Amino acid sequence: MADQQKGTREIIEETGKIFEKFGLTPMQGRIIAWFMVSDPPEKTFDEMVIYFQASKSSVSTSLNFLLQNKIIDYRTFAADRKRYFYLTDSFFRGYFVKVIENVAELKDSTYRIASMRTPEFPAASEKILRWIENANKFQDALESTLQSTNHDSEKTQV
Repeated sequence: MADQQKGTREIIEETGKIFEKFGLTPMQGRIIAWFMVSDPPEKTFDEMVIYFQASKSSVSTSLNFLLQNKIIDYRTFAADRKRYFYLTDSFFRGYFVKVIENVAELKDSTYRIASMRTPEFPAASEKILRWIENANKFQDALESTLQSTNHDSEKTQV
C-alpha cells in the first residue's frame, strides 16, 4: 500500500509539473493531477489541505483559479455543507483552445516577419512560410478535433 501511495504521489508530481508548462502554479497542477488519479473523483477542500499538507490559503487560491477557468466545478449533497470538487468534462478543452490562440498569434507575427524580409535570402523566407503552412495544418487539425469531441459530448448528453 505504501508503494502504491508513493507511486501515486510521484505521478501527481510529474503530471503537476507538466501542467506548470501550461502556466499553472505547482499547486494547481497537483490538484488537477490528483483529481485524475484518485477515487472517488470528488474531493473536499479539507481532503486537499490534508493530502497536500498545504496551507488553506494556497489550496483556496488554487481552487478559485481552477473554478474561474472552468477546469473544476463542485457539487453539494443534501444535509452536507461541504463542497465536493471535481474535474469538468472539458478541462483539457481550455488548454487546447489556448494552444490554438497562441499558434494563431504566432502565425500572424511570423507572417508579418516573412513579409518584411528582403528577397536576398529566399531560402530563409521559404522556411518561415513552410512553418506557417504546417502551423495552419496543426491548427486546423486541433480545431477539427475539438469540434468532433464537442459533437461527441453533445451526443452523450442527449
